[in-house]
Order: sequence, then structure tokens, then C-alpha cells
Amino acid sequence: MIVAFTPSSTAALLSVDIDVVMTYDAQATSEKILPLTGEIAIEIDINAKIQGLLAKFYERIFAGRADMSVDLTVKETPSWCTARISPNVVNPTLSTLWAKQPAYVHISFNEDAPAHEVAIITIEMQANAPGTWGRVKGVTKTATISFTPGYLPIIDAVPLNNSQVTKPGKTVTFDIDLENLGNAETEFIFNVMEIPEGWTVSVPSNITIGSRLQGINPKKTVQFSVTPPGNIESQKIREIINLTVVGQYFASPETELKTDEYVMSFTVEVEDTSKKDTSTLGFEPIVLTLSIVIIALIIIIIIMALIIKKQHSS
Repeated sequence: MIVAFTPSSTAALLSVDIDVVMTYDAQATSEKILPLTGEIAIEIDINAKIQGLLAKFYERIFAGRADMSVDLTVKETPSWCTARISPNVVNPTLSTLWAKQPAYVHISFNEDAPAHEVAIITIEMQANAPGTWGRVKGVTKTATISFTPGYLPIIDAVPLNNSQVTKPGKTVTFDIDLENLGNAETEFIFNVMEIPEGWTVSVPSNITIGSRLQGINPKKTVQFSVTPPGNIESQKIREIINLTVVGQYFASPETELKTDEYVMSFTVEVEDTSKKDTSTLGFEPIVLTLSIVIIALIIIIIIMALIIKKQHSS
């Protein structure tokens, strides 16, 4: 009661302060978080204590009657990050020693989170001690915690056409539109699954495409060339050639996720125009013979008509 009714100028000298800090396991936040995979929760510890000349005195007076209260608020996050805290109020014991209460930061990244770019989350802590008649002064402090988005591999590969007709030894080319939909520069790795005997193919073994999140055009077009052999033995050949593509992080593929293997099928039909159709070759002499016979008959008819006409006139 003496403390409660002390004049304000003196009361300031008799009050004590709260100090509050946030701690967490740095190892738990070092793991990269994949965008679009939902929330993860990281434990944080809110540590608070009272300090000042009369701190021990107030600790005894308010023991079991009042605790500290710390309101937790997420103040700043990158636009591609969502963060919240639960519970948003913790109540450490009023003590001159650090009293700890746990809370959890729930964090998630959307599709715009750039890979390996650190996200710094600012948390505000408003600490006070309700029920201490104002003798324990509150404080507002901020703390930060950081998280790093992982590489999210997403690619698209679309052939502009899948089928072409050509001649022996003549190359055909297929255009393939590529797009990097991931959150970092991505390397596209190509592989022809099986090449027919005597055929040759040409495609880049790999190509690197930037990400829209880096302000780089995420689209490119590559060409897949196929050349059939020049000595086709049959009149018509049709082959299906499969091309695969995989997307991976360009800098350290051995430690990052990769896309599934995309398979594209291309059909090449070869027509051997050097060999004529045997049915046509057999039909041409018949037509020629019939034409000669018809012409001969017409000539004979004309000659006979002239002879008959001459006989009548005589």
C-alpha cells in the first residue's frame, strides 16, 4: 500500500522494468522450405524478466499473484511469404530470472518465392505486467527470424509438331517450346531414349533458362533434328523417336530437387521416291500397246473408206 500511494515522481524511482528477448534453434530454421507445400511451424522461446533496484522486492510481493504478458505480432514479411504466431500471447512468470514460454512461428511460401533468397520475419513483442499497479513498466521490442525458400523445379516442354514426312537422307527439324516455371534459373537436360539404326539425331544436351522471378525471360525454343539414312531399302519407313527432358537447379543439381522426366514422341515417315510403283510400271506398256492398236485401226478404217469411195466414183 505504501508503494501504491507513493507520489508519481517518487514512484518512477521505485518501479522496475521488463526485459524481453526471443530465442530459437538456428538449426531448425536453416532447412530450406519448399514453396507451395503448406505451413511449417518453428518453435520460438519468449524470455522475459524484471530488472531494477527493487526487482527482488516486487518478485516477492507479486509471487503467485501476477505474471508477465507478452503480445506477439508479425510486423514485416516479404510479399511472397505468409507468417503467423501461435499463441499470440504468452505469460512468463514474473521473476528476476529469465522466465521462458514457447510459441510457434507458422510460415509458408507462395509460387513467387525466389529460391535461396532469405526471408526475414520481424516480430514485435509488447511485454507488460498486469496487476502490478504500474510498478512494473512494460516494454516493446522487436526480433527477427529468417527462413530460406528452397528450389521448386517446374518446367514445361511443348513440341510445335510431332510428325513429319521426309525423303531418304533429308533432315527434318522439330521446334520445341520450353518454359521455366520454377523459382530459380533452371537447366534443361535432354536425352534421346533410342536411336534407330542408321539414323542420326541432333538436340542440345542441355540449355539453361532464367526465371521470371529474376526478371529474366523464362521461355526459349530449341530444335530437335532427325536425319534418316540415305539408303532406304523399303519403299516407306515410319519411325517413332522418344526424347526426354528433365529440369534441375543450374548451380548445384546434386543437392536440389529435379523435375520428373518428360517424354516427347516424334514420328518421322520416309518415302523412297527413287523406286517406282511396280503396279504403275506394269500398267504403262499395256496403255502404250492399246494406243498403238487404236491408232492403227483408225488408219486402216480411213484407208478403207478412201478405197470404197474411189470405187464408187469410178
